[in-house]
Amino acid sequence: MKFLSLKCMRIFILTSLLFTANSSTYSLAKDRATFEVVYLEATKKLEKEIKIWIAESHEIKLVVSLINRELNLKEPLKLVFGGEDGPLFDNGINEISIPYGFLIEVQERFKQARYSSKAGITNKEASMDALMHTIFHELAHALIFQYELPVLGKEEDAADGLASVLLIEYLEEGQEIVITAADLFDLESQDIKEYKDEDYWGEHSLDIQRYYSSMCHVYGSAPIKYKQIKTNEDFSKEKAENCIDDYDNLVNSWLTLLDPFLNSK
Repeated sequence: MKFLSLKCMRIFILTSLLFTANSSTYSLAKDRATFEVVYLEATKKLEKEIKIWIAESHEIKLVVSLINRELNLKEPLKLVFGGEDGPLFDNGINEISIPYGFLIEVQERFKQARYSSKAGITNKEASMDALMHTIFHELAHALIFQYELPVLGKEEDAADGLASVLLIEYLEEGQEIVITAADLFDLESQDIKEYKDEDYWGEHSLDIQRYYSSMCHVYGSAPIKYKQIKTNEDFSKEKAENCIDDYDNLVNSWLTLLDPFLNSK
């Protein structure tokens, strides 16, 4: 696995004139559908710790504020932490579900890989990065459903693409978050010792493909700043140029599709 050196202090700064975590700084129209977070009861010790950590996190408040300020949702959307199933978006009830157990597994995976010492961030910071990417990935499914957006190719790949766009374009440290999420894909890819037929026809691309796609998005978004990716991943000159073009197309495509539903222009 090839880790990049990340900043130890993670500062999530929103771009100018966007959103803040303080809901008193702006008001929503009374008839606007909103995005809200629900925390289900946690019974196990580790789940209770995860619940407290998420509920008190500044990052989740930023995510909620971003979505409510930037998107004109057609129907109310909930992000539900807890339960057994997920991460997933249930279009029948307009809910994104993320079990506490998912985050426990993510933290344990980073811990076993000694990711903290290799990447320069704590396991909790890495897990929060992975969580934010997961939220935006599931949000993409919700937006595709609510807005009836066209999807050419795998919807799961499209959701990964929107997660990259939202993180990179709206958060100052967004590229670093995508890198961490990509590294998680890389770790998960190591679980497979031998590929079976069903691995190739699944709705998701292979984890290792998701890793390289995400790293390509980061490099393409800032090729000078992230030139180390080109070196570490042995990108050819043609591949590196394609990453730049692919990311530009990705941003243009998603923002074009979402433009009718954005509140701030």
